[in-house]
Amino acid sequence: MIKHEHTPNGNLKELDDVLAYLLRNAVHDTFDGDTFANSFGPTSNYLWEGGIDYYTLRHRSMQLYIENPYVSGIINRMLRNEIFTGIIPEATPIASIIWPNMDIQERERLATEYSEKMTEAFRLYAADYNTFDYKQEYTFGEFQNQCRLESILCGDGIIVGRINRRTGLPCWDWINGNYIMTDPEYNPRKGNRVIHGVELDSKNRHVAYHVREFDGDNVSFKRVPVIGEKSGRQISWMVYGGDKLHNSVRGIPLLGNVLYMLKDLDRYKNAELRAAVVNSLLPMFISREKDGPTQPRGIIGHMGRYASPDAGTPAAVEAEKAALEAGQSVQPVNITAELKPGTILERLAPGEKPESFNTQRPNVNYTNFEKTMVATIAWSRGIPPEIAVMQFDSNYSASRQASNEYTINLKYQTYKTSKDIGQIIFSEFIIQAALIRMLDLPGFLNCAFDPAQWSLKSAWLKCEWSGLSRPSVDIQKEANAMRTLLSMGVVTHDMVSRMFSGLDFRAVQNKLEIERNLMKHHGFIPSYSLSHSAKDTENNKEPEDEDVQAAMQEIEDYLANGSKELQELWENYKTSIASTQL
Repeated sequence: MIKHEHTPNGNLKELDDVLAYLLRNAVHDTFDGDTFANSFGPTSNYLWEGGIDYYTLRHRSMQLYIENPYVSGIINRMLRNEIFTGIIPEATPIASIIWPNMDIQERERLATEYSEKMTEAFRLYAADYNTFDYKQEYTFGEFQNQCRLESILCGDGIIVGRINRRTGLPCWDWINGNYIMTDPEYNPRKGNRVIHGVELDSKNRHVAYHVREFDGDNVSFKRVPVIGEKSGRQISWMVYGGDKLHNSVRGIPLLGNVLYMLKDLDRYKNAELRAAVVNSLLPMFISREKDGPTQPRGIIGHMGRYASPDAGTPAAVEAEKAALEAGQSVQPVNITAELKPGTILERLAPGEKPESFNTQRPNVNYTNFEKTMVATIAWSRGIPPEIAVMQFDSNYSASRQASNEYTINLKYQTYKTSKDIGQIIFSEFIIQAALIRMLDLPGFLNCAFDPAQWSLKSAWLKCEWSGLSRPSVDIQKEANAMRTLLSMGVVTHDMVSRMFSGLDFRAVQNKLEIERNLMKHHGFIPSYSLSHSAKDTENNKEPEDEDVQAAMQEIEDYLANGSKELQELWENYKTSIASTQL
């Protein structure tokens, strides 16, 4: 026992009690997320790769996409808005870096020329599925849709580049994440390690993927490197369906954390649907008063009536009992007529009356519950509930805000898709097209394979990506608002152009220039050009000199208190000046 000590107020305390108190605080009062003991529940460690069952998540996610209308509806709605017919590039080489010593007009002319060449060449290539796709099934837009769909469902997958021997251009293959698995017989090279089919180097960078392949009953593994050992160019890369932790190797299906909600919601829907069907099969039943006679009855199928008018009466029942006691056979009562609209039941036994079956199914609260669950799932994926279920019954302000929120999400996803899928494909096409002399880009090949000239290579390969430009809720109101903001100088033409068309201002002007030249060649003058010309003629009249106007106003103010003769002379002078201008 530790000796007692005196506290300032004179009370005795034992040191072991004080230490025990401090220790108890240190152990029990450390905040770990619990409001009370075990209120949070078990703690899972997802930083550890073994803490996530990727295999089960992928298969459950794909199963629900096939079986569950909520899953297929939400994902298909996402794809139509995110990808639509494809996220399309517009080549925008940076003239100031590529041709720094030329004057502005000349280098902008060259930038426009090569932009058109690269953009049109890629679009022709992207639209030809025989050239673009390794399996000769998808155009570039359809390929993006497939990659996005399967990466959402499976969490990830890889794109593999190959060379089309017929054209000499690259073609692309998509491999679902389910086929990326660790080869049990593979020994990593150079100190690398393999996690869930992904081979990593000492710096946790992807260096290869191990793909399981099937040939009949034979199973084999193929190692697909990220960078070609001979070419030094990118051969494959992984595409993720959603966000992930930085050090996580594989991706989680986008709906992974709401799979149980989606499954139970579908069960609830099916149960209510079955209840409604059963309810319709049993439209009514016969109830009896407690003191009324109890008589044997068969089930009246199809809502018919008895063959004999006295069937079921007490006399008929007694006769049936007597026949049975005498060992005679009794014919069952048959249905001879189906219920028709307006049919009236009659000759019920005393104390019997027809009652309707329970009409409270499906559950009257089902609709609100379904909306709440779908809204929760859609909101967790960044989709406004109105857009997820395609029910637009709000006012203009609410609908516009929902559209704006989803536009933010779509802009980010356009950026992600262009980075994860499009930009590498575009760059590899331009490089290969230049190598086989399909495109003549002076000076480009000198920097394409020189790491020291990365900025010049990036300036050649820069492009803007545009997806679906969602229509405005009220385009006239927004156009007027943008016109006002432009006049105030608080937005740029480039911002407005991207908002309404998805293209940058320079790309729009380049296209307009091409269209103007084409219309001029064919002698076509659109009506809006005529109206603009008339307004420009009116607005371009030379304004009177401000100093002259000020001087004339001073004379008028002075003469306002002068003699009538001077005022008449001044009016005559102004009249003569006006007639001279006319």
